[in-house]
Amino acid sequence: MEHASPDRNNIEARLRHRYLEIWTDVRRELQKHGDQQYEDLVQGSGDAVDDATADLLVDLNLAEIDPDIEELRAVQDAIARLERGEDGICQSCGTEIAPARLEALPQAAFCIECQTRRERSTTSTPSL
Repeated sequence: MEHASPDRNNIEARLRHRYLEIWTDVRRELQKHGDQQYEDLVQGSGDAVDDATADLLVDLNLAEIDPDIEELRAVQDAIARLERGEDGICQSCGTEIAPARLEALPQAAFCIECQTRRERSTTSTPSL
């Protein structure tokens, strides 16, 4: 088995620490919203409109954790790449991801060029 370099060990430690931070935040939010009752949201009036409003408020509150869930998945994927020995390789073009990029964003799956293309393709979609 190949021994990990100090930089690789540092990145892995940072990823695992970040994973625990995000997971703790997500669990806290889920628990908070799981414990929240509809009556608390609509002050107990209980008609169909209020129930729909309560559903919407719960959905909006849970939507707040979507970015955390996305980051959690990205960190999980990065840890898996580390374990497979595929860390630091762009998942799109196969080139090496710049060490400075990995230092700043250890879960980066794409080199800066591929990430830029991905972002442009999602933001250049015309809207109505």
